[in-house]
Amino acid sequence: MINIFIIDDHPVFIDGIKSVFSNGDDKIKVTGWATSVKEALPKLKRSRAKIVLLDLIMPEISGVEFCLIIKKQFPEKKVIALTGELNPTILYNTWINNADAIIMKYCEKKELVNVIHSVLEGNRVLGDKVPDFHELLELSTPKKSLLTISEHQVLSLLAKGHNRKETAKMLDSSLNAVDFHCKNMNKKFKVKNITSVIDEARKRNLIP
Repeated sequence: MINIFIIDDHPVFIDGIKSVFSNGDDKIKVTGWATSVKEALPKLKRSRAKIVLLDLIMPEISGVEFCLIIKKQFPEKKVIALTGELNPTILYNTWINNADAIIMKYCEKKELVNVIHSVLEGNRVLGDKVPDFHELLELSTPKKSLLTISEHQVLSLLAKGHNRKETAKMLDSSLNAVDFHCKNMNKKFKVKNITSVIDEARKRNLIP
């Protein structure tokens, strides 16, 4: 069973997530929640939940700032930022504060479940409808840092002619995780398919 902890100042939203996972079919269970940062910190210290769903818009302190606090105090926990915010600067700051994922707050259950499993595998994920903020990221980081270690591993194998299923097996990962990496790389390079990603990455000398 995967335990999750929710931080959101709207109790109705918390109740909604609890209801979504109430039947246990997904082997995901809400085992803790808080409606404020002040309430969340002591509860997180006692919580065994590995996943934290964090709303970015909170009254006391922004979820952007609190994300960094959680990652510093509880490095074993994975933070999935929930947002309805379309400001790329806010999303960028959340990303550099080490959020493991950023997804739209009212995404479909299937996407949320996939993201939960993906971050537990060590991946960083951007949700389907999250606005692009990678131009800000590229301006602040060296080109060689554009790809994460996992993305570079996936892209290198795909560039050598392996398909996604073979790549997942070689990396001891899942096909779902490889698909997430490909989707994120499409966003980063602003292209629609992995072949174009490979071409662009070679132009930038990111892969041989």
